Amino acid sequence: MNTLVLRQVPDVLYRRLKAVAVAHRRSMNQEAILALEAGLPESPIPKRPTLEESTRWLEQQVWTLPVLDDRSAEEILGYGNDGLCG
Repeated sequence: MNTLVLRQVPDVLYRRLKAVAVAHRRSMNQEAILALEAGLPESPIPKRPTLEESTRWLEQQVWTLPVLDDRSAEEILGYGNDGLCG
């Protein structure tokens, strides 16, 4: 078994955990383990997509959308010659 030490637990959270543990007739340690088990996903968290994977997704999903407005981004945003939105 591993040991986990939590520091700087907010007072409100500590009191909530203690109240729930008393209500369930468990130790705070048992209640904390059950709360962690309930809050953590069963399966591993999926890895973050790489830049290449994200770019490929954008190319497939977003960049293939039809262009409905032929104006440039500057025209749509209303940039003036000074580079500010006007």
